[in-house]
Parts: sequence; structure tokens; C-alpha cells
Amino acid sequence: MISKKSNPIVKVKVREFGLLLNGGDKSDIDCHSIKKKAFEWLLVNGQSANDKSVELVRVKKYGKEIALQVVNYVGVLETPCGTRIEILPKISDQHDSETAKKVLLKMLSTVNKLSMQQFEQSSLKTVKQPLFEILIGYFLKEVADVVKRGIRSEYKRVEAKTPYLKGQLQTSRQLRERPGCQNRFNVSYDQFSSDRSENRLIHSALKQVLKWTKSNENHRLGKELLFAFDEIPLSSNYSLDFRKWSVDRSLVHYLNVKSWCELILSYQSPITLSGVHKGISFLFPMETLFERYVAMKLQKDLSPHLKLKTQASNQSLVSHTPANAEKEQGWFKLKPDIVISEKQTDKVVCIADTKWKRIYENQGTAKEKYGISQADMYQMFAYGHKYLEGEGIVYLIYPKHAQFNDSLESFKFNEKLTVKAVAYDLDLDKCDVSF
Repeated sequence: MISKKSNPIVKVKVREFGLLLNGGDKSDIDCHSIKKKAFEWLLVNGQSANDKSVELVRVKKYGKEIALQVVNYVGVLETPCGTRIEILPKISDQHDSETAKKVLLKMLSTVNKLSMQQFEQSSLKTVKQPLFEILIGYFLKEVADVVKRGIRSEYKRVEAKTPYLKGQLQTSRQLRERPGCQNRFNVSYDQFSSDRSENRLIHSALKQVLKWTKSNENHRLGKELLFAFDEIPLSSNYSLDFRKWSVDRSLVHYLNVKSWCELILSYQSPITLSGVHKGISFLFPMETLFERYVAMKLQKDLSPHLKLKTQASNQSLVSHTPANAEKEQGWFKLKPDIVISEKQTDKVVCIADTKWKRIYENQGTAKEKYGISQADMYQMFAYGHKYLEGEGIVYLIYPKHAQFNDSLESFKFNEKLTVKAVAYDLDLDKCDVSF
């Protein structure tokens, strides 16, 4: 690992869709200069090596020069040269990074099922901290919960040579022993051990965050937790251990910590940190975060006779019977973000799709169309006909901002089926969705 002395940390803070410039002294939250090495690294590594559709930056023109525009992901990224970039969601047009950070933390707390009461009590103190220290603190709290509720062990088959008979004697191996070596027994037995894939990954993630953190509180808690995993080896193969992560009921309290381990160990990071560099890569897709957050908030407001499902896929755009098939098949699955239906009859009463992008109520012309995409309207048309049988209201939920304060007038497909574009207020957690 590159020493911190040769690579002092340079902190940069930008918002979604902000520009990163190659050198200079610009330090605005929407346009910030970074070191040449950091710029060049992002230019090369700003897309996932496995999926070119996953991008962190786009190349944009900035006068006669080129700039990098951050998109899609919020969180913290550190480049090999020691530039730490904090990317915040664009909640409002005001240059208020603390409000943006507070909203982001609230969303992460809800989606990752952390204690909201604990977050709210310490929110003022928390928001003042660097974002990556807050995220490390969240991870450590999840690990502390695992330790409190019990580190799980499992039986492992062990084969060994022992001076005494234990378990099952391996007869064939024992008979092949050379003369003079028959005073030891070839045996196999079950050993109850905490050396399992889940614990190895948590141990590895703990080791990693202790290298990152500069917070005394995080360092103290991390050291305490590390002691609980002291006898468990580190993971030697992240990919294999993640595949072996058990979904057994006895490990239900391990569920929340898994996603943090994936982020910390860069197993599911959208940007793979290449080489020996092990920098911070806490990145969250805002589209997914917004979708899950809105769904969880709507779930709390449901009547007892209703249920909510995310990413339902029980309807298809078309039916087709291929020549080599006996039955009709549904092709092109339709997956609305939110489907609300009655528990007893399964009748769908509400369809909604969340869109993490800005629309503008003052752009109500045939040309601008408030910034709503035609593809989204086609999508709503299909959802309305397939899930609501062509009758009712489908909702497009966008984040509220200064230029989109209230719901727009309904868009009509016909007299029975309409689309409503509504604003979700992330401060007050309100939106005009009826069900």
C-alpha cells in the first residue's frame, strides 16, 4: 500500500452533475479542480471494467478544455494519488452541502434499516463529520449488532493425525502408514468453528476500515470489534466467500452487514480500484437509493388491507408461443418500481415509478414537456394497461426542488387512464400519491 506520507489526502466536495477540472484552483461545489493524476485516473477508470453502462463520470467541454462530470453515484471515492472526492446528491439549487449530506444520511439510514432515533439524536454532530467517517461508523454499528446478537459458528469436517483416537478412523490411510509411524491416528471429525465465510469477510472489512479511519471514536469501536474476530482468519477469496454467504435463518442478523462488506471490499463497487491501491470506494446509485427510500416511506402509510411490492414482474408486454414451445410465454417483463394491491384479492390499486431526475413546472410547452421523457410515458402507458387493466392513475415520482414544488396537471392517455407527475419532498417525506 502506498504510504500516506508520499500521498497526502486532498479532500474535494462536489454535488451530482458537478464538474471536475484538470488542475487549477476552482473550489465550487458544482465545479472543483483536482490534481492531474486524479483527473487522468478518473478518465480511465470512470467506468466499470465489467459493465460499460455503469459510469461515474462523463466527459464534458469546459471552455477550450475538457472536464469530467460526476453522475449516477453519490458517496466517497479515493483515487490512488490520494484525492478523496465526496459526491453529494443535488437536493436543491442552494450551495448547502450540510443539508444535502443530512438528506443523504437519512435516506441511507432508512434503506439500510439503521436506527433513525439514534441518527436523529446525533444528526447535528454527525453532519459535521466527513462523509466517509459517517459511513464507516454505520458499518461498525452493524458489526456491533452482529457481535451483540452472537457470532455464528458451524460444524466443519476436519482431517488430521492425532496421538489419540477421535471421531472416525480413516482405515485406508492408517493401513498405508510406514512402520514406526503407526503411533498416530488418521482421523476425521466435526469441529464447531466460527471460521466461516461470513465471519472471514466481516473480519477483512474491519481490517480495511481501520486503515482508512481517522476518527478516534471509529478507531476505538473498530479495535473492540476486531478483538471479537481475532481467532477468525481473513478472507483469502472475497468472490468465493460472498457466494458462500448463507441465508440460513440463524444468520438473519448478518443480513444488513453484507452490503457494507461488499462496498468496503469493492466486491460490488461500480468503480473497481485497480492495482495494489485500496482506497475508499463507498458509492451508492441515487436512482436505486431514491426508489427504495420512497417505497419504504409509502409502505409505512399503507392501510392494513393493502400490500406494497417493489420491482414486481408478473406482467409482460406481449404474449408469444415460439415454434418449439408448447405453451404461450410472456415476453418483455414489465417491472414497475412500486405496485400497491389489496391483500385478499391481489387487485392492483396503485402503480408508481420513481425517477431521480429533475423536471421543471415552468417548462410546460409542447417542445420542453417539463423535462419528462417520452420513454417514461410509454412505460407508464404499458404499466397502466397491464397492471390496472387500462383504468386508473399511474404515478411518476420525482424529487421536489425549487422549480418543481407541486404535482403537475394529470396527463390523459384516455378518459379512464391518466398519469400524474408528483413531487416527493425529501425534507418532509411527503408526496401526493393516493391509494
